[in-house]
Amino acid sequence: MSEVRKLAAGVVCAGFYGTALTHELHTFLRDVPLAGVVLFGGNIGTVAQVRALTDALRAVLSQPIVAIDQEGGRVARIRDGVEEIPSALAIAAACAGAGNDELARQAGEQVAFDLRRAGANVDFAPVADLALTRMNTVIGTRAFGDDPRRVAELAGAFAAGLEAGGVAATFKHFPGHGSTSADSHLELPVIDDDEVTLRSRDLIPFAQLLPSARAVMTAHIVARAFEAGRPATVSRRILTDLLRGELHFKGVCFTDCLQMDAIAKGIGTERAGVEALAAGADCVLVSHDLELAARTVDGIARAAESGELPLDRLEEAAARVLRLRRELQPPLPLEASAPFPGIGARIGLSAVTSIRGEVRAGANDVAVSFESPTTEGAQGLHDRHPALSGYAGVREVRAPLDPAAEETARVVGEIDGRRPIVLTRRAHVYAGQKAAVERILDAHPDALLVSLREPFDAFEFPQARNVACTYGDDAPSISGLAAVLFDGKPAAGVFPLNGAALARG
Repeated sequence: MSEVRKLAAGVVCAGFYGTALTHELHTFLRDVPLAGVVLFGGNIGTVAQVRALTDALRAVLSQPIVAIDQEGGRVARIRDGVEEIPSALAIAAACAGAGNDELARQAGEQVAFDLRRAGANVDFAPVADLALTRMNTVIGTRAFGDDPRRVAELAGAFAAGLEAGGVAATFKHFPGHGSTSADSHLELPVIDDDEVTLRSRDLIPFAQLLPSARAVMTAHIVARAFEAGRPATVSRRILTDLLRGELHFKGVCFTDCLQMDAIAKGIGTERAGVEALAAGADCVLVSHDLELAARTVDGIARAAESGELPLDRLEEAAARVLRLRRELQPPLPLEASAPFPGIGARIGLSAVTSIRGEVRAGANDVAVSFESPTTEGAQGLHDRHPALSGYAGVREVRAPLDPAAEETARVVGEIDGRRPIVLTRRAHVYAGQKAAVERILDAHPDALLVSLREPFDAFEFPQARNVACTYGDDAPSISGLAAVLFDGKPAAGVFPLNGAALARG
């Protein structure tokens, strides 16, 4: 292998399918010495299994990056055998109620502990984007809020916990994915806000956090105020002039996955690898196809050999990635003692927020849960819906996320005169769900409405007398809700968004 191709392989991280190191994977990694790997749900079984996999990978690759998206909430690749952490927005509500950010720091350190037990050493978290639009479900509860300085504080606290626990934190998605409702997994979002707005809003968390950060991840978005015709991932104006020149970032700039449709259906994955490096990125991600990753490595090498990609730019990127790899911490023993056991449950309980009315329930109430399996770009398959009835003696009626009229009629009939606890999931997005909730509220004015995901449902129904939010439908959030409704625990969370975010489409 030529020295240039070794450099090219050293700036690519790739994902693969399977839960073990196969002969084919071993051969591939021996022949294409990547900077590291990215783990996804298809690689995950038990913590012990993931650890066996990552140990095997370390036996093939020297000091590899073993990266994963473990944000908490709906984006967490490892769920079984680790402390489940609620969403960033739930952490924000809990910290506001507590009057300090210690829960955020402890959550980050606990995540680092669990990742190191599994053998991961880089977390593609925390999210430093802002929750700016009601219809932005790609970010949504993954953000710590909509106030840029508050987001910087909370993301910084979570990242400090990760780093204290021995895992490299990666702030994402630069220069900000919060002001568009389009999902870059599916299309290329375009932000039309002017430069003054972006600098006084979206950029603030990154400006505060990146000068001392080890890693950042790009957003596949077009910010026209900075460069009208180029996604940020391949924009020199954004990744070199702004990120390096103005914000003084000195760490590793990861691209988001180049197989996402925002890139793959436009520039193309292989070509984007070259253009991202030329723009100032240091490590490109090809998350789901090893052969495509190999072709991307070859394309980078050819571009460097031809002079299209300056060799000194490739050498600079490879040196930054190698420096990070040498700094990464070894795994922890599987049986190591957790630093903050139960922190997820504490956050789930502390985040429950009363918007108005009485947030209490009784054994004769009936829970109406709108839920269906969904597949989203960042989360993947979401089919785990912990039942409120699993934590309290309450009957539960289930309805689809977007029910037809006949399904709504069935649900209303099954309420059978009881007081309903209406558990919504994006009723502000699903017209059928919104109509069903309105019908239930018309028939039961004393109903309790609980917005389980993005909290905008809490303001979608002004006729609802009793309203609460959890900011997630993970097990700690549902357990915390049950404790508030049935065990008399206080709804101590403080709503983490302001009025402007609620009003913005």
